[in-house]
Amino acid sequence: MIPFVIGTPHDVAGFALAGADGARCATRAEVEAAIAPDRLLIFSAGAAALIADRIAAWRRGGQGPLFVVLEE
Repeated sequence: MIPFVIGTPHDVAGFALAGADGARCATRAEVEAAIAPDRLLIFSAGAAALIADRIAAWRRGGQGPLFVVLEE
């Protein structure tokens, strides 16, 4: 699994130093476009808040990609 960071420019830049790829997102549409099922998704707290309903559904139903949500 390839780790992929979805979040603010600051979050993505920090993980890039460790070799992780990522997408800088400021809107729900950008976050949703960055989701890839074949990657370990690392959401910043801000990015996760933009798709909170979707993350809740993944947790509730046990479906969706493998992901982690970072705390602020």
